[in-house]
Amino acid sequence: MARIISNSIIIATFACIIAACGSGDKNTDQQFSSYEPIPASKELSELNERLKTDSSNAGLFYERAKCYMDIHDYNAALIDMSRVMRLDSTKPQYYITISDLYLYANLTGRSKTALEKCLALDPKNTAAMLRLAELYFYVKKYQESINYINEALKIDEHISQAYFLKGMNFRELGDTAKAISSMITATEQAPEYYKAFLEVSVLYAAQKNKLALSYCDNALRIDPTSIEALYIKGNYYLDNKDWDNAVKTYDELLKVEPKYKYAHYNLGAIALNAKKYDEAVIHFTNAINIDPKYAEAYFGRGTCYVQKNDKTKAKIDYQMAAQVAPGYTPADDALNALAGR
Repeated sequence: MARIISNSIIIATFACIIAACGSGDKNTDQQFSSYEPIPASKELSELNERLKTDSSNAGLFYERAKCYMDIHDYNAALIDMSRVMRLDSTKPQYYITISDLYLYANLTGRSKTALEKCLALDPKNTAAMLRLAELYFYVKKYQESINYINEALKIDEHISQAYFLKGMNFRELGDTAKAISSMITATEQAPEYYKAFLEVSVLYAAQKNKLALSYCDNALRIDPTSIEALYIKGNYYLDNKDWDNAVKTYDELLKVEPKYKYAHYNLGAIALNAKKYDEAVIHFTNAINIDPKYAEAYFGRGTCYVQKNDKTKAKIDYQMAAQVAPGYTPADDALNALAGR
């Protein structure tokens, strides 16, 4: 039968993906020298007017940079923060803000340096510690990341983000028990921590532990339309062969997002397993209509046609699976099997 797609969600836990913490950053002023920020709000207009008569006020440039960040104009914000740092390099918060902007510009070496300068000015700045922990996490230096997290927790043991990030490090290190424990602590510190509930549900689901359902339900309490939580919940039922609840949950998911191809595919796989071939064909076709390069869906539909004794359509689907995914062994094997019949 078709391979069920289960536990395949990758949950994004941070806003930026860090390529590296090394060198190679371009000069900021040169990189953005041709960029002209455009006022987009009354607040920005007022700040522009004030800066005309007070162009050496670092605080005003800082406020304008934050305005640009609010409207996601990160280039303009970085230009302003570069001016801020030339005017006043004594405030720890300035280093944190420009560090965030360096990340948006993929200037990761500068981001790290800015955070280190922040800690030189303010050794107890937990925000800087956790940002450095994130950087080290993304370059897979997990122990260094955990070290910064532990330093932050020594200063404030109630930082929910710290426990969440610590759990992510333990997950990557393969210590599932500590990962779950840290994530649960994050939810205890912040009962609305959606991502932490979601991550715990993934870890429990991988163990086929029924607690996965309660953490999914908590995520759904926070966001009743969460596609991620519904998919994890559906996969839990599927992995535990609770077909009825799996179908019910995938159907609920598709009411939220009708074009979620994995739910269509898994419904097709469940129907195929139950020998409901016509129903399975419909689900696989829905998945293919959403993603015409979905090799597994072509393969699943082809398998349905084999069971329906329609070798012509089966061959077409197996050929399509092989075409859209060269080297897809199941399709090649199925075509060889058809040729031998």
